[in-house]
Formats: sequence, C-alpha cells, structure tokens
Amino acid sequence: MKRAWLTMNSSDKWRALHGLVPLLFLCVVIPYWSQVNNGWGNLGLRMQTLWERMFDTIGDDQFNLYVYGLNGWTFVLYWSIGLAFLLAETCARPKWLLRYKVQPKVIVDQKRLYSLITTVLFNQFFVMLPFSIVSHYILEYQGTLPPIRELPTFQRFLVVFFILISTQEVVGYYTHRLFHHRLIYKWTHKLHHQWTAPIALSAYFNRSLDHLIVNLMPATIGLPLTNAHFFTSWLWLTWATLRTLSDHSGYHVLSFPSPRRRDFHHLKFTECYGVWGPLDYLHGTETLFRASKSSSKTN
Repeated sequence: MKRAWLTMNSSDKWRALHGLVPLLFLCVVIPYWSQVNNGWGNLGLRMQTLWERMFDTIGDDQFNLYVYGLNGWTFVLYWSIGLAFLLAETCARPKWLLRYKVQPKVIVDQKRLYSLITTVLFNQFFVMLPFSIVSHYILEYQGTLPPIRELPTFQRFLVVFFILISTQEVVGYYTHRLFHHRLIYKWTHKLHHQWTAPIALSAYFNRSLDHLIVNLMPATIGLPLTNAHFFTSWLWLTWATLRTLSDHSGYHVLSFPSPRRRDFHHLKFTECYGVWGPLDYLHGTETLFRASKSSSKTN
C-alpha cells in the first residue's frame, strides 16, 4: 500500500485524500452526533441573533440583497483578489509568492490588459447583473424564496452545498466541452483562450454568451434547484468566485486544488474541462494531463 501511494502522482493523491476526508469525518462525528448537534445548535442561535441584527441595520429587501448585495460582494471580491494577483505578477513582489507560481517563465502581456478589463466589466454589468435581476423575478414569481431572516439548519446547508458542487461539475463540464466544439468555438470560447497562460482576472474574459452559459449557469443553476437560502447563496458564490480566481491565477496559494489543470487546459484546449475532474476521468479528457509532468508537481 505504501508503494502504491508513493507511485501515485499528486493529482491522484489529492483525489484519494479528498475522497477519504468525508469518510473520516463521518467516522469521527457519528458517535458524537448528539454533542455536535447540540454544539451547533448553540452556535446557530448566536449566529441567528447576529443575522437578524444585521438585517435590522441594512434592511431585508430581498431584491436589493439578492441582486445588488450578492453582485456587489462578488464584484469587490473578484477585483480585489484579481488585482492583487496582477500586482504580484507585474511587480514580482512579494518574492515568496513566486515560489508558488505554476508557470514561472511566463510573463503577463500588459498590452492586452485594457481589452481584458473592459470585457470583464462589460460581463459583470451587462450580463451578470441582468441575469441576476431576471432570475430573482422568476424566483419571486414562483414564491419559492426561503425567509431571509431565518438561517438554514446546518444539515440543510451541508446537503445544499454538496448538491451545488455536484451541479457545477456536471453542468460546467458539458457546457464547457460544448463550447469547444469546432462549429461554435471560434465564435464563442476562443476569446477566453487568447490567454494561453491565464491570470486571475482572465476568469471572466469571455464573450457574453460564453460567460452566461459556461461561467454563470454552472455556478448558479443549483441555487433555484435546491431553493438555496440567501446565506447559502452568499457563501457558495464567495467560494465559487475564489475557486475560479484560483484556477486562473497561475499561483497555488489558496486552499484549492492546484491551478495546473486549468493551465494545462489553456495550453492544450482539449483536456481538463471540468472543475474537479471526475468527469474528465470518466470521459478520458485528462489523459494527456495525467501523462504530463504537470500532474505530478505539488504546486
């Protein structure tokens, strides 16, 4: 068993560990579930109190919170972290960060930054914002939005988050692969691949239709399917934004899988379509990556 572990590359080790984590968690938690549940209940009461106080201060208008609140938060998150990565890339500071750069010999083409920034801003204001408005009115018409002042239970939060991860992987893989089809790739997804060595801010560097279907749909389609609470939606969109920034950053510093898969996809175009990788493994669209030196590197 030790020999098998030593012969595995880092990608296989990462999958094995993340497959064991839920099992180990259950083995530890189940015998003490009543104590964990009571502890979470006490924490939940304190969180509920703080949650209600927050809405007493900012108001609980659902349109403002779902449309302007969530978009404003992800906008600030995207640009603050994206610009921090860009600053580190262009100034080569701090020095310690360079140790975690996936492609140390690649330099950012600063001539293309204007096009990147204007395209991303257009997608955020004229694709994401209208998409949020339309989605909110549809949910409001259906009358399925959970009460915003009442936090979801811990169990429901975990189940919904697991479903969101799963739907992102499934929808993301197939829409991404569809937009690589030779009949539509030139008119849609090719723009995104102008950055063969991506940077964090290039995550939303797409044509509008491409951004809507390949970026937004996989990340958000699970929210109405699970009738996700605002609290869950906020944490999920925070997590999804950080993940896509990490995948395109070229640095392995955030607590996510190495961005080498995404870098390899931008390099070869026909490999590594998924977010996590199981569908790439199932469909054989990571064979070149697994055979490459990139998959065996730790950062």
